[in-house]
Amino acid sequence: MYLDLFDELRLNKRLIKLAGFEVAAYWAELQSILKQVVKKQTADEHGFFNLDRDYLEKETTLTLAKQLKCEEKLVSMGVLVKDPDNPNRLTIGVNSMVEIITDEDTKKLKKTSAVKKDEKAAKVAGIKQNMKRFILEQDSDLRAAYERWIEGMIDASNCRFTKAVVEVFEKTVTDYTPDKAKRLRIIEIATVNSYKDATWAISRLSNTRASSVATKLPEQKICTGTAENVTF
Repeated sequence: MYLDLFDELRLNKRLIKLAGFEVAAYWAELQSILKQVVKKQTADEHGFFNLDRDYLEKETTLTLAKQLKCEEKLVSMGVLVKDPDNPNRLTIGVNSMVEIITDEDTKKLKKTSAVKKDEKAAKVAGIKQNMKRFILEQDSDLRAAYERWIEGMIDASNCRFTKAVVEVFEKTVTDYTPDKAKRLRIIEIATVNSYKDATWAISRLSNTRASSVATKLPEQKICTGTAENVTF
């Protein structure tokens, strides 16, 4: 099926109108790569295959930043899926693209984008719920704080979030202090600053406390004004 559609989809005018020339040209190059992948059977069981970024830039003149921008658009159209663990690994949906570029208006494209957005939101919600299962803390306040931290970290998307990240973070906080208030403060600092490593939050808390103590003036007593018994 892929090979039958190859010539038709290389550089489609309809796609240029919908997504722009760079996206259309990039899609055409992906088709060329897919043709070789199908022939050599180098895709995995889910249809994912690897991209050579340097080769792509040489063939299309698109820099890495522009390649990623094109992929962003193709993902939103629902014709490309990227491996969350490897940005250079993806799969493309030729049939989905056929439906979009043969439609008489943009309703199909808009519908596809909306569906993909809903699917992404559902996936993120599922990841959050799954990560919360690994919290060991039984105190309701601390547990709620850990859950807020997990949600914030996943929304920030600044690291690969795993079970180990949750376990190490909680153990670091627990081992640092038995004081509930301090633990809550550490988790709050980590949440606000999107720290996946609790030691960063602990260090920040310690520096804040040290700074506060250093700037506090010593208390002085008022002089009574008597010669025999002068006190301060």
